[in-house]
Amino acid sequence: MAFKDELAKVTSKQGHFKKGDDTWVDSMLPNFDSGEAGEEKSPWKVVYLLIISLIIFFTLFLRLFHLQIVKGAENRILADGNRIQIKMIHAPRGVIYDRSGRVLAENSPGFRLKNGQKVTYISRDEALKLEAKGDPDFKNLEVDSIRSYPMGQVSAHILGSVSEITPDELKNLKGYRIGDRLGRGGVEETYESLLKGVDGGEVVEVDAKGEVLRSLRKFDPTPGKNLYLSVDIDLQKLTFNLLQDAIKKAGSCCGSAIVEDPTTGQILSLVSMPSFEPEHLSDYLSADHFPILNRAIAGTYPPGSTFKIASSLAGLSSGKITPDTIFEDTGEIYLGPYKFSNWYFNQYGRTEGPVNLVKAIQRSNDTYFYRLSQSTGEKVLGEAAKKMGLGKSLGIDIPGEVSGLIPDNDWKVKHVGEVWFPGDTLHMAIGQGFVLATPLQILNLSSVVASGGNQLTPHLALKLTDSKDNLVKEFKFPESKVDFKKEYLDLVKKGMIEAASSGGTAWPLFVFPIQTAGKTGTAEYGDPKNRTHAWYTAFAPADNPKIAVVVLVEGGGEGSSVASPIAKEIFRWFLSPDKKNLIKDNNVVATDSAKQLGE
Repeated sequence: MAFKDELAKVTSKQGHFKKGDDTWVDSMLPNFDSGEAGEEKSPWKVVYLLIISLIIFFTLFLRLFHLQIVKGAENRILADGNRIQIKMIHAPRGVIYDRSGRVLAENSPGFRLKNGQKVTYISRDEALKLEAKGDPDFKNLEVDSIRSYPMGQVSAHILGSVSEITPDELKNLKGYRIGDRLGRGGVEETYESLLKGVDGGEVVEVDAKGEVLRSLRKFDPTPGKNLYLSVDIDLQKLTFNLLQDAIKKAGSCCGSAIVEDPTTGQILSLVSMPSFEPEHLSDYLSADHFPILNRAIAGTYPPGSTFKIASSLAGLSSGKITPDTIFEDTGEIYLGPYKFSNWYFNQYGRTEGPVNLVKAIQRSNDTYFYRLSQSTGEKVLGEAAKKMGLGKSLGIDIPGEVSGLIPDNDWKVKHVGEVWFPGDTLHMAIGQGFVLATPLQILNLSSVVASGGNQLTPHLALKLTDSKDNLVKEFKFPESKVDFKKEYLDLVKKGMIEAASSGGTAWPLFVFPIQTAGKTGTAEYGDPKNRTHAWYTAFAPADNPKIAVVVLVEGGGEGSSVASPIAKEIFRWFLSPDKKNLIKDNNVVATDSAKQLGE
């Protein structure tokens, strides 16, 4: 108040304030509102302000409630997803071994680089380079392995290969992710579920830059089971090299050879030419002569005179011939205007004279089997052939096997538009005409005779082990007996022994010191250059068979001169006491004992 009085004294002289007017005093107070004369403050302004404030705060409350309570779990996952990552550790495929434990398919350290839907496999060295350069892609690497095949083309059709799973397969197969690889062909495909294994993973914490801070949890992968095959890696190399050389020498493109244990059905070697590199399968998809085709089980050919094994059993089992039945070979026979001649007459203009069944097999006499088929008819021939495994799948444990063809009247009417003629039966009896067979089926003819009538399922798998080589499973495959008397099989066996002896058709085996048994085949296939397929199927030793072989060289010429020498070299190696010394650096090496055994 004193301040007011003093101030009035000072300023009244200038007329700034009227005497008795002290309203200016209130204007000096904080938050002073002079208002207008007669105006009253409205309470609705305060209400409006309060309502707006409540609405804002309630909206914020609802949003917080939604984020933290309703969506709390989801948002926590999203937040953890930025902080916590799961890195897959892919299970290595099981290793594939030969019968002695030598590696046929293995794994090398590698990584899987994921970029969206695209997956690239890189080696360990490539991954280290990414890390050294600080490449951001390094953070996307997943631990994996890369499949490799030390034998390359030599074992390609046995093993198959692996390639990335397709989108359609990903939809239909459980337990697979983008970028996983599947077995394609061979045992890789057949035993995919056993070789695959179970993936593991690692839970890691990362910072905002994606750098790994620490490992929170780790689940180790379970490797796939290891698979042991019946194949002998040395015999596989030998068979491959022998067939490759024979094909080149004959001016051919293709061929196949299979070796089997006729007492068990185990496949000891299997080769199809041309072959391919499993690690570069895509390079061969459009190559000449289609290397991907496994001709051993999926190639079909007229079997030629190897079919006479089945024809012989058809005649004997039907009672139309006996062991003593003789037909005179006159070089040619006629059906109306059509001539059917014997190969010996065509090449040398000579006849064989009286021929019984053993001599007919020994000399592969066409005339005898023409006469036999006229007695039996095509139905009996077909039934016997099917009992011996022709015209149907034998069930080998790799994909792609085909059934071949044993024709009859119904088949010819449907596919050719003609009825069955008598001449068709004559052609069928010597493995020509419409008959088609795979090399595996022709091998089976020999194996059944060698085993005395046992029909064993040809197979490659022996056993499974875990990653510590503990036995998991031994494979068993179906067995049965063919419906032929033992004396009939023994008679055919005798004819096959004579075929590989002096006077027979398999002349390269004449001087072999261990008695073998076999059947040659030279099959016409309508080639414009009159080339023929060269066949030979055989087993050894004749009195106690331990090995059976089939060889086919497409368009190679005569079975006796082209195919049987391959079988001879396989026998020589297999029966040699020091056979492990016969192969060095993938090449056949002759030793003194081998020379004595072979020549």
